[in-house]
Amino acid sequence: MNRDVAAKPDYQAWSVRLSAVCAAIALLDLILGWIAGIDFFVRLRPGYPAMVPGTAICVLLGSAGAAAKTRDGRLSAVSLACGAVIPVIVLLTYLVPAFDLGPDAMSIGTAVASLSVAACLLFGHFRHKGEFITLISATLGLSAVAIPLLGYIFNAEALFSNPIYTKMALHTAASFMLLFLALLLLIPETGWMRVVTAPERGSQMLRRLLPVLIFGPVGLTELALIASRRDMLSPDLRAAVLTYVMIALTGSAAIFFAHLANVSERLAAESDRRRRDSERARQAVELAMERGQRIESLGRLVGGVAHDFNNTLAVIVGNLELLQHDKDEKTHEVYVAEAISAANQAAQLTGQLLAYGRKSRLKPTDARIDELAREAVRMFERLCPANITIAPRFAAPQAVIHVDESGFRQALLNILINARDAQPGGGRIELSTAIERHGQEDVTGFAAQEELWPGLFAVVTVADSGPGMAPQTLGLATDPFFTTKPVGEGTGLGLSVASGFCRQSGGGLSLENAEEGTGLVVTMAFPLAGCGAADAVSETDRSSGTASLARRVLVVEDEVQVRQVMMRQLTFDGHDVELCSSGQEALDLLQSGYRPDLVITDLAMPGPVQGGALSRMIRAEYPEIHVILMSGYESPRQKLERDSGERFLQKPINWQVLREVVASVPRSSQED
Repeated sequence: MNRDVAAKPDYQAWSVRLSAVCAAIALLDLILGWIAGIDFFVRLRPGYPAMVPGTAICVLLGSAGAAAKTRDGRLSAVSLACGAVIPVIVLLTYLVPAFDLGPDAMSIGTAVASLSVAACLLFGHFRHKGEFITLISATLGLSAVAIPLLGYIFNAEALFSNPIYTKMALHTAASFMLLFLALLLLIPETGWMRVVTAPERGSQMLRRLLPVLIFGPVGLTELALIASRRDMLSPDLRAAVLTYVMIALTGSAAIFFAHLANVSERLAAESDRRRRDSERARQAVELAMERGQRIESLGRLVGGVAHDFNNTLAVIVGNLELLQHDKDEKTHEVYVAEAISAANQAAQLTGQLLAYGRKSRLKPTDARIDELAREAVRMFERLCPANITIAPRFAAPQAVIHVDESGFRQALLNILINARDAQPGGGRIELSTAIERHGQEDVTGFAAQEELWPGLFAVVTVADSGPGMAPQTLGLATDPFFTTKPVGEGTGLGLSVASGFCRQSGGGLSLENAEEGTGLVVTMAFPLAGCGAADAVSETDRSSGTASLARRVLVVEDEVQVRQVMMRQLTFDGHDVELCSSGQEALDLLQSGYRPDLVITDLAMPGPVQGGALSRMIRAEYPEIHVILMSGYESPRQKLERDSGERFLQKPINWQVLREVVASVPRSSQED
């Protein structure tokens, strides 16, 4: 930055230098010329017009006024005084005989130039408008004195017979030329001067071309005049030579200008290419970092799942082995109960992971957010120590959201437990509900940021008085199995499950520190379903009168063990069960004439006919047969239930749930 400032020309300093030259010319004319009587300083050559004292005084006043301009862009009192005196000198020269020096007098062109200088000094103190007045006045004055100056260069005899310029001396024209340049340099950011003085490449090229554009025509015209006066060439040939030289001169300037432009364009293109390469490299680094973070999260996820499932399988396998070898039937019930309990724990862990990945099976209903939050607070109060105060504020009594109620309570309970554990020495937890309108903003998501789309949201905010989280910890807080708690005191799924639940419910979870060192603020946002009474949606038995009737059930499942377990459960309940290992096998069985009351089919199976396709074919060909899909995956559940009107079974299937689903299907009237 300092280098750029140093390289920028100091135009005011140059203005002062030019003003000093003009003042020196005027003083030499007055002192050595008119007072000392040296004719050279009055008229540069015998027969040339003289610079009269009035003109010298005007040049001297103009130089003093230009040099007195202050740094802040305004004119000082000296400049104003000099500008006011110059018109008086001009009037005295024309009106008072004492100023009339015989044949030597101030010409009309000199008077116009002097008054232009006065206008620059008088009106230049005005901001903005004054700068434009200075630009116009100095430009006009510069044009007025350029003609006689060129006339002297070309020794134009007609100049001395012109009534406007007859009495303008050569050094008068030169002095005013320098003075107007000094005045223009005081306003380098105004009008066409801004183009000349700008630091951009175009202005740099213009400044390089100015000597060619100014002195080229002057030199060529002088050569043409010399040739004409000495009859060196015929008039036609002189015109041809002059034309060619002008074309060559302007063409060379144009080629030079184009070369500079090409160089500038190539440099700009190279700079742009480097910028794009740098941007691509930066994006590649960011992508690699993001992939690394995903791999790190996946590693923690796999390790945690393996640990928990190994423990669960150890309980299940151990109890089954005891059941197999222990002959004491009194202990069998204990073994079976513990194995079932461990299996349910494994199913719960799977549900948590699916909730994190937005793939868990939720049963959303319309409910008031204040009532759900109040229930979660009551549950938490049994877990909250006496040294922590919880301060609820329910401010959205009419806000209705469409969520899975148990999932909401579990997610909010996880957040409250984290807030409790963040302040082991005691503190305060503030919970509040509200209705807010959100624009598009970032919310915490899995491996990347997600957008919270514009609309009304019901929000639950939990703020604790703990130490908060460091920025690097805050970015990992919702990763699976990431925890800041000691080993054995946290699973690392609390915030990740809450985040997955919020996103699966159409909202989001945001984490941010309050003021430094004053705690963490966690916000759960859910789309507003309505404001009014929430009608609880409960499932009812479809046909309780048919629960005890046996049914024909076709189970389509590629896993042998799952297939056998379901057959045993259904057979135990008295149903007639047929098994198929693929969708095509099931179609072949139906085409042979077998008509079940219900087909329970896995969604993903080997072979060309998957569960979804099998369901559509059965409904098209055999509309009297009911079809229920089951799967360990959950992504298509809502669409499938909406399209078919049937329930969807999530593996592992609880025996009681399977029993209720089969009992809800009407039995066909055909004979066995």
